[in-house]
Amino acid sequence: MKSVLTVLVLATLVGTYGQKAHKKQITPAQIDSVFATWANTDTPGIAVGVLNNGEVVYTKGYGLANLEHQIPIRPDTKFHIGDIAKEFTVYALLLLEQRGQISLQDDIRKHMPELASFPHAISIEQLTHHTSGLNNLEVSKTLAGWNMQEVFSKEQAYKMIGYQSQNAPASGETQQFTDAGFMVLEDLIAKIGKTSYSEFVTKEIFGPLGMTHSVFDTTGAVIPAMAQGYVAQKEGYAVAGINHEHTLLTDLYSTVGDMCLWAKELQSPTLGTKQLVAKFDGLSIVNNTTVKETNLALYTGGHRFWNFRGVKKLYHIEVAGGYASKLIRYPEHDLALVVMGNDGAYNGYAATGASALYIENFLDPMPQAPPTIAVKKLAGPQLANFEGDYWDTDNHTIRKIRTVNDTLRYVRGPGNESALVPLGNTSFKMITRGEVMVRFDTKTTPKTMQVTVGDQTFRSLAYNQNASWSKDLEAFTGNYHTPLFKTPYSIENHNGELVIVRPRTKPVQLSPTIPDTFMGNQDHFSSITFQRDPKGEVSGFLLATQGVTDILFLKAAKTNQNSAKTR
Repeated sequence: MKSVLTVLVLATLVGTYGQKAHKKQITPAQIDSVFATWANTDTPGIAVGVLNNGEVVYTKGYGLANLEHQIPIRPDTKFHIGDIAKEFTVYALLLLEQRGQISLQDDIRKHMPELASFPHAISIEQLTHHTSGLNNLEVSKTLAGWNMQEVFSKEQAYKMIGYQSQNAPASGETQQFTDAGFMVLEDLIAKIGKTSYSEFVTKEIFGPLGMTHSVFDTTGAVIPAMAQGYVAQKEGYAVAGINHEHTLLTDLYSTVGDMCLWAKELQSPTLGTKQLVAKFDGLSIVNNTTVKETNLALYTGGHRFWNFRGVKKLYHIEVAGGYASKLIRYPEHDLALVVMGNDGAYNGYAATGASALYIENFLDPMPQAPPTIAVKKLAGPQLANFEGDYWDTDNHTIRKIRTVNDTLRYVRGPGNESALVPLGNTSFKMITRGEVMVRFDTKTTPKTMQVTVGDQTFRSLAYNQNASWSKDLEAFTGNYHTPLFKTPYSIENHNGELVIVRPRTKPVQLSPTIPDTFMGNQDHFSSITFQRDPKGEVSGFLLATQGVTDILFLKAAKTNQNSAKTR
């Protein structure tokens, strides 16, 4: 007879095991309910794939792959996945390192003579982490006066990278997304692998993993079973276009089933090793420090982290050209979901919703309604002190503060604003998702606004578009140049409005913000800040925008400007 103690121990173990959290068994009907929005017979749709416990347990399509021919989306329908393809670039590099053919610590100049002009080392790892300091080619191309649909060869791309080497920032210090780095990495893979980049990835990754529906497109060729990308209009949809210029990341089309097989490799590697995947899932290194694992933190493989109600979620998103895709992995729960859509709108929330069905027992409870806020009543004249236009000096964005029905409102743009509830004489809580605090200082000149989101604070300065300094437009006019581009810039006064004029492109209209700083009305002209010499005369301007290091344009001497006008 078993002892009483033994029985008690066994009973305790059984009870503990029975209470252990486990993934739920999910039915197709439950998944269908998440994607019901796309289950139509006359609109673009979505495909979903689920990898659970190492097996592809669900793939299905909803809606139409082609509106014109009424072709439904099936599990084997191919979608353009854009930026997610960078994961294969990084994995290919790690496979080459695993074979001893390269090291991610190698100076890229060792392998690529095209970058020999750079005065300092740039490691392969820094290119994967977007800390190389290279400018984003798509942004540089626009600033240099190229139209989006113009052919831009790799020779021209490398020439533009070479121009940057004359004043390139130190590598490794800051993180800034750059497609130029991944163009270089693709060419590195082709060189080391002694084949084309697409052939290497197809042979070394897609083939062994059974990803038979994943294909590269370098010409805009006809791809069987491909979904057409669309963008919504006021009535119906329009066909979206993909720009097939291939100096950058090669276009890749895949299916939800194939991407589930890819997620399986990252969960239980067969091509690589657990150590290789750990490196792939390693957080980026910026300024010799591993970034903190906070929401949106970037990994070596190009994916990001999110704390989803207490559970670690790794994900990668792409929305472009009428397509939208998201790959989600929960490595601690052997679960992955992928969605691919063709209506041009973000759909990743549906993947998160479907994944929550499986891991509901592991998730923290849904956040409760916040407690009642102790508000302070401020009169209309007090609120008026905070009204005005504000310029975010770091992000180069405009925000407007206005009063509507005795409530202060934070305006980002038409139809995009939030109420501000006063907590004190100068502090407010923004009524929006998350904890956002807004504080004003009206005693400074100009008055300032600070917006705090989590542990980040953004500072904005109040400005007056009709300020006296912005009326002397002739002080800013003239010809400007930078060694980064061989494109002349002319700043002119067009009927009382300052504009940037470049060959072959529409003029960029400039609106004044804080003193000597303007904002352009076209992409990548976020901030134009003029510089003055000791005499107070304009000597150049600094162009700041996302994707490139601030670019200094120098003003040509008056004699040079006059001779240019007479030619």
